Amino acid sequence: MSSKSWVRALAPAVAVLAAVTLAQPAGALGIRIPWRPTVLPLPAGGGSGFLTGSNGKGEYTGTFAVNGVQQVVSWRGGQPVVRGLPGGYERADAVDENASGVVVGTAYDHETKANRVFVLDATGFHVKENPPTWENLYAVAVNARGDVLARANRTGPYAATVLWPADGSAPTIIPSGNDTYYARDLDDDGTVLFDSGATSALWKNGVIRQLSPSPAAWAEALAIRNGVVVGKRSWGGVEQGARWSTPDATVGLEGGASAISVNQVGLTTGLLPGGNATAWRGTVPGEVQRPGTYPVFQASLAADDGSLAGFATSGSVDQGGVPVVWHLTP
Repeated sequence: MSSKSWVRALAPAVAVLAAVTLAQPAGALGIRIPWRPTVLPLPAGGGSGFLTGSNGKGEYTGTFAVNGVQQVVSWRGGQPVVRGLPGGYERADAVDENASGVVVGTAYDHETKANRVFVLDATGFHVKENPPTWENLYAVAVNARGDVLARANRTGPYAATVLWPADGSAPTIIPSGNDTYYARDLDDDGTVLFDSGATSALWKNGVIRQLSPSPAAWAEALAIRNGVVVGKRSWGGVEQGARWSTPDATVGLEGGASAISVNQVGLTTGLLPGGNATAWRGTVPGEVQRPGTYPVFQASLAADDGSLAGFATSGSVDQGGVPVVWHLTP
């Protein structure tokens, strides 16, 4: 998941707001810059789902029910494009998209109960071969250069992480261990973020670095981008959003219960204690506005163009909802 400027179209406004912020002492500002929502149109026959990826150029991808089938839908030029699912499979869940528009996800065969990882690009779906002896794979992420990360398991209490290099060489199998239990995310340099419940760690080329929860007693990492990790920690007896700019210590994110996505320049999205969306520019909190009258809204993605993406619903969050994109507006 460079040093490109964030939200180029909004750069003048953001620069003014930044200057105002810097001119006042910490805590003096009572104003939080809002991200304002746009509900995207659904395709014909479209139902609830989740936005999960973006190319960082104002285009998005997710998993939505279309005529009762869970499949991949992308929004190009603001309009939905039904991408479908790989042939022979009954369901496809998109989980991530990179700047080249490459989408990765999981394809499900209900008859065999086997799950496979797919890559979707301009030429169509490409289902990856499972590594020998591994039966069920679940896609996790794709980074900027096209490396693909997945979780794997097989009969018995066995699990591992699979990392396919973008160059097409054989995948790396990372066995499950105390520091490599559950793969959460993949950075652009190939660093894999792991969460093991009690600890979190970074893996790169076989070298492991643990993430310290200090000064908290406990912290859980959920996403990584450009070396910055976000997640949650225990603080004052409650869960609080957390950020690591180095592996050695966490910084709290004001107002949030957890942080779940971070973009290339540190824009972070997360959840309030009540479960709705919130966001931070670095560690500065903002406001994610409610889409219309929907009582529940979550943003699971901080895109590289400075937008947030997620869903809104009047029902259960487990089913997702209508696709929503938020943009920063002064």
